[in-house]
Amino acid sequence: MRFPTRVAAFAFAAAVVLAVAKPNLFGTIAVILSFFVMIMLHEFGHFVMAKRAGMKVTEFFIGFGPRVWSVQKGETEYGLKAFPLGGYCRIIGMTNLEEVDPEDEPRAYRSKRFLPKLGVAVAGSTMHFLIALVLIFIVLSAGGDVFSNPTANTVVSSVEGPAAAANMHPGDRIISIAGQPVRTWDDAVRVIQKRPGQTVPMVVERVGATLTISVHLGARSPYVDGRVGYAGMSTKAHFVRPGVLKSVALTPVREFQIGKQSIGALGHIFSPAGVHSYLQNFSKSPPKAAAKDRPVSVVGFGRLASQAVAAGWVQTLLLLILINMFVGIFNLVPLLPFDGGHAAIAIYEWIASGVRRRRVQVDVAKLMPLTFVVLAVLGFLFLSTLFLDVNHPLANPF
Repeated sequence: MRFPTRVAAFAFAAAVVLAVAKPNLFGTIAVILSFFVMIMLHEFGHFVMAKRAGMKVTEFFIGFGPRVWSVQKGETEYGLKAFPLGGYCRIIGMTNLEEVDPEDEPRAYRSKRFLPKLGVAVAGSTMHFLIALVLIFIVLSAGGDVFSNPTANTVVSSVEGPAAAANMHPGDRIISIAGQPVRTWDDAVRVIQKRPGQTVPMVVERVGATLTISVHLGARSPYVDGRVGYAGMSTKAHFVRPGVLKSVALTPVREFQIGKQSIGALGHIFSPAGVHSYLQNFSKSPPKAAAKDRPVSVVGFGRLASQAVAAGWVQTLLLLILINMFVGIFNLVPLLPFDGGHAAIAIYEWIASGVRRRRVQVDVAKLMPLTFVVLAVLGFLFLSTLFLDVNHPLANPF
């Protein structure tokens, strides 16, 4: 036990030094490590449910590759492996193809009843949803309801480009633009975008006095495709802070909404339009829309983590929330080797056994061709997203 204790002490000391010397770098590393912790908790969910169901778990490891350290406790070997890319737990008899000692057959996954098997299969995704639930509550109670549309007043918070050239100041409150009254920031955006390249009068209130400023609008915006008016001014968005008690009730609502969006995004990625859009990323001049919703590799996630940390703690937690929700839902796809595939088999066996009034067990060998297709698709996504993230990194979304 001395080796892992020394490693832990060294890692803690290094983390403290890094946090003081390079806070952004420390935050980025912490977010990346949290992804590995997330995967470990996923496997821990399977482990706990398997143990509760009386299944035999022979291994629970953090990482993959050669063993670095392990200890045998009872029937389970716990340990660390060289590459900390998640973890795994090994439950005996997951399919009919695995050979199991006859004495252990009653404790095999395949020998258990429907509900224990289903519980083990969905436990990993459930952990992701629980992690997201906790993070959503933290954001709601401490950062505000950033999941809803923000309210934006008409006070300018920063200026650049045309607005700066016209001597507009931060703190100016916009009253009207081109003779049209401005009651919300959306009103200002709408009026400006309809007048690319025009010079428009803006009536503003500055320190109690009313001024008229002439702003020559740009014809292109760095944030919107096409020809639209651009003034170069922005305001601060304000989010409602629901408080602790209201956050408790609002948290599952926001998680459900994020889940719907994640399912929609997953469906889009594998739809004909989504596949076509993704493949456009490999053309000589890929359109901006092609990169908008494409998946990212571990390299892309590392870059997003760095950008989120630089944007603040709320954006960092939002990234982790989205990752957990997407991974949790993606893992429930009813195909092997996903956990959803094991859940689908358990459900089919339960229904078929009830209909035929005898025990039905799926022959996983017949599913292998489809499983190889799924693995091939996953392999293609892994390599292609890695290529894109190295050669064509996404723009900073924060």
